[in-house]
Amino acid sequence: MLVCAQCGRENADDSRFCSACGSPLVAAATEGREERKVVTILFADLVGFTSRAEQLDPEDVRATLSPYYARLREELERHGGTVEKFIGDAVMAVFGAPVAHEDDPERAVRAGLAICDAIVEDARLQVRVAITTGEALVTLDAAPAEGEGMVAGDVVNTAARLQSAAPVNGVLVDETTFRATHQRIDYAEA
Repeated sequence: MLVCAQCGRENADDSRFCSACGSPLVAAATEGREERKVVTILFADLVGFTSRAEQLDPEDVRATLSPYYARLREELERHGGTVEKFIGDAVMAVFGAPVAHEDDPERAVRAGLAICDAIVEDARLQVRVAITTGEALVTLDAAPAEGEGMVAGDVVNTAARLQSAAPVNGVLVDETTFRATHQRIDYAEA
């Protein structure tokens, strides 16, 4: 039975509209399927953009951020990542969910380097990128494009904090990501 949220009337399971008031019926949301997975999180944030945005009209902020978002999404998806969310001038992406690859940490680092290269090439903005790898709770049927969070766990928080310590137009990775990628990527001491 489907219960109408407007009038409380019980309706048949296959009803699309309430038989009493005519309101559309929505089936109760099923609880999201979740599982623990090792994922790699990439967090990128523009350097100094918040203070710069305070001086701009909202249309100018959007005009700056829209191509930035598009370029980041392009690089992240090209390397197998999923954009979980854009937050102001920051982006959070996930590698390893919903689709996992054995080289997700390397894919994330290569995406981070490509993002830095693209921003430096553009020369109007500067960015900091951080990458962490660890266990997270992944909501398997989340829809990030609709604003639903896909991953939760300390690996996300650590990436956000690590980003503030990353060099301008550079990438900083945690120890787990480093260990998974150091044989294929050259690193300098942080």
